[in-house]
Amino acid sequence: MDYREWTYILIAVVFVMILFLYFILKRFSRTSDTENAVVKENRETPKHSNFSGVELRANFRVNLNDVPCFVEFLDVDNEELNPKFFNAVLKNISVGGVKFDCDHEYPIEDDMMIKVRFSLKDSMFILKGRIVRKELYLDRKRFGYGVQFTSLLDEDKELLFHILNRIMVEKRGKTVKKSLVGEESVV
Repeated sequence: MDYREWTYILIAVVFVMILFLYFILKRFSRTSDTENAVVKENRETPKHSNFSGVELRANFRVNLNDVPCFVEFLDVDNEELNPKFFNAVLKNISVGGVKFDCDHEYPIEDDMMIKVRFSLKDSMFILKGRIVRKELYLDRKRFGYGVQFTSLLDEDKELLFHILNRIMVEKRGKTVKKSLVGEESVV
């Protein structure tokens, strides 16, 4: 064999080795991406038996039984926002935001900032957010607003997360007790 043939063989062997390493690395990265996606999915998307559709929220949401709250519009000179302070009820909450219902209809503008005050499990929260969604209910006397928190401190986020977990555990405990006595599950 001459020098040229050895060069072609060497190039082919190096090419095969690079290709082999590429596929091994790709396989490991795909496996870890898949595992990360599964872990992320299990952490972020709650599994509900009556759930249909895709959950787009990054945080799990806890339904509440009409927890009273106080809402205040911030830095708004709009005359149509009357009253600028009002009482509402929280319908659900996550560490990323809340949904509240009230009797007032407001024209929603981009980046409309509010402050929501409420109490959960003897802890008082005063959180700032922006309104991202408005719902009109069939009876046309109540309105729902979705709020995304904008400046949640790490301490508040951690406290809220622990309280929401406690509420979920309590709800599951009540469901188990009800199903043990023969009543229908509510969750």
